[in-house]
Amino acid sequence: MTASPGTAPQAGQPADIRVHGRICPFCEQNCATEVTFDHSAGKVVSIRGDKQDPLSQGFVCPKAVAVKDLHHAPDVLTGPMIRRNGQLEPASWDEALDYAAARLQAIQAEHGRDAVGLFFGTSIAHIPGFAFYTGPLLNALQTRQIYSTSSIDCHPHFLAAMSMFGGFTSFPVPDIDRSDYFVLIGANPLQSNGSFMTAPGVPRRLKAIQERGGKVVVIDPRRTETARMADWYLSIEPGGDAALLLAIVRTLFDEGLVQPGHLTPYLKGVDALRAMAQDFAPERVGPAVGIAAEDIRTLAREIAAAPRACLYGRIGSAMQRFGSLTNWLINAINILTGNLDREGGPMFPQGVFEGVIMSDRCRDGQLPYDRWRSRVSNWPEMAGQFPAALMVEEMETPGEGQMRALVTMGANPALSSPNGGGRLSEAMSKLDFMLSFDIFINETTRHADVILPSPPHLSHSDFMVFFTFLTVRDYIKYAPPVFEAPSGALHDSEIICELIGRLTGQSAAAADDQALRMLVDQLRDQGNAVIAGLSFEQIVQHVGSEPGEDRMLDVLLRSGTYGDHFGNRPDGLTLERLKAMPHGVDFGAMEPRIDKVLHLPDGKIDLAPAVITDDLARLNAWVDGERDAGLRLMGRRQVRTCNTWLHNFPSLAKGPELCVLLMHPADAAERGIPDGARVRVRSRTGTVEVPVHLSDEMRRGNVSLPHGWGHDEDVPGQLHAKARPGVNSNHLADHTLLDAPSGNVNLNEIPVEVELLATESA
Repeated sequence: MTASPGTAPQAGQPADIRVHGRICPFCEQNCATEVTFDHSAGKVVSIRGDKQDPLSQGFVCPKAVAVKDLHHAPDVLTGPMIRRNGQLEPASWDEALDYAAARLQAIQAEHGRDAVGLFFGTSIAHIPGFAFYTGPLLNALQTRQIYSTSSIDCHPHFLAAMSMFGGFTSFPVPDIDRSDYFVLIGANPLQSNGSFMTAPGVPRRLKAIQERGGKVVVIDPRRTETARMADWYLSIEPGGDAALLLAIVRTLFDEGLVQPGHLTPYLKGVDALRAMAQDFAPERVGPAVGIAAEDIRTLAREIAAAPRACLYGRIGSAMQRFGSLTNWLINAINILTGNLDREGGPMFPQGVFEGVIMSDRCRDGQLPYDRWRSRVSNWPEMAGQFPAALMVEEMETPGEGQMRALVTMGANPALSSPNGGGRLSEAMSKLDFMLSFDIFINETTRHADVILPSPPHLSHSDFMVFFTFLTVRDYIKYAPPVFEAPSGALHDSEIICELIGRLTGQSAAAADDQALRMLVDQLRDQGNAVIAGLSFEQIVQHVGSEPGEDRMLDVLLRSGTYGDHFGNRPDGLTLERLKAMPHGVDFGAMEPRIDKVLHLPDGKIDLAPAVITDDLARLNAWVDGERDAGLRLMGRRQVRTCNTWLHNFPSLAKGPELCVLLMHPADAAERGIPDGARVRVRSRTGTVEVPVHLSDEMRRGNVSLPHGWGHDEDVPGQLHAKARPGVNSNHLADHTLLDAPSGNVNLNEIPVEVELLATESA
């Protein structure tokens, strides 16, 4: 990877201070940035948004400046660590890799392939080396014990896409820039920046809807930052989204508002959906969800009447006990009103190249679901993964197939998973072996026997891999390294290939060639017509023999819609041509392409997929269930955080305390709790103590804690995070309250009790 020379210094600056185009690595928006770097001192001078970038247009949120903190963080690991006499100590690459491979081989030889588990975090979508080489590592390990953060916050989305359209990357993305009526369900992009909708500057895009005469509607139990700017805010009981949406479906059918239009030839299950909605009249649903029946009908009518409408759900629509039903119904309403796959509604991005991460699809009539089951709870796999909530029982339960070793990749499940800081952390401490790919010693990696760190962030190239099938425009940008990796450092692709080589008895170079061959085979299997006409050797002739993730990107670019097709389209895109466009390239907005994304055997859209609709009985019981006087805990997003790992950066750790419990003043008054007091929050699974902030933005009967806090004093380093550790809301998460079809964790309707600490009332 050749470092970028950068652009010329500004007037008056020394020649060794240069500006480099980069991509913010901290969330799904991939905002383009300009990093001013002092090469003589090795320091980041400043970071700003790239105004010439066609997608982000200069937008960045406060997180972007944390790249400076990341570069200068004193506790970032600069080399491998290995556990000796109970302590993590520096080691050479050969020592660490040899030991890791030997232990993994020995454990699998004695206890079977599934004795080794792998948990990967959101970094697999943000770090190109992880994105391209995790698959080859899994191929080398041949384990079915695979887990990820996706079953914490997004599996219902994937299950809805897979069961209705036949593929995980057949994923509807809001065409926000052309929408007239935009409904957000459990989404707060003014804090999260947006998710499963890569559209930097979402606040600006929402305001543009209003400026062109459109309407923004927010449905959420909390009057969020996004709800405050909406034209209409509907406060809903947590867990009530699916029931509300079924009442909307019933209204659409009852009032003759079903008009699928261009989608009609592709539909099946319309009558079944109509029948399923009959039990969910607005009058029955309204009291359960806390929204008046007439408001439900008005919402249905306005969606149907809007020229270009779009329903969009995110974290709140997924991290709940009815997440799959909710996301199925979001798709269904977009379909029934004819908004799917047309301008201003949810569309299917073509992307600059094929989606290759989470790209499983229906094959020979078999969905990538329930092909095998978990050992302890008999839970179905989905896209080759089990729910993260099951990982602890697989470690604790003796017997054949017990997980005895764990590999984590850029993940901190000790904070992000149910029972993470307690039961799971204890289980990890008892494993026979643990390997972590990470740049920090944190609440999870402190249990590792070997830690393999990435090189400095600014020393590797950066580009989108995962998010191309979630981006609202066909856009791509390549960011070269700012400087060469330090002597002795290895890039992520090199680290993983060195490990694979040791596991499989081949050289790292051979492992890299095999990884490239896997990518080519995957593209061929997905039906890529360009790849189909070429041999592997011919492809290598075009992309060269230099190993690493850049070569992988070149294959994707050349074989993609706008590519040079390996010389057959001389003016098409290649990696070299992309490098010559430092501000990225925008090939245009999404276009209708429904016929390209349907992978079910009959080529139809299934409006009543049994894998999801079988859960309706549970929803019916919820609607008729009595509501007790207890409180329900929900999560919330914050613009200065991203899951568990930005709390150690000084630029983001300043300001008011963020990890506080939000509570409605009336609920607090009933319990004698004053504003600012410390309270005890107790659930079936755990207890935390936290400051409370009273706010009427909370719906009565509900409280809110942010996700990802709870930093441990016993973890080395992380001084800024430990100065304000917060509490781990996952102590309160009940791993038995899952979304039944997908196994996604419920973090938005947890029964809790809140009481004033005795020391406060004394």
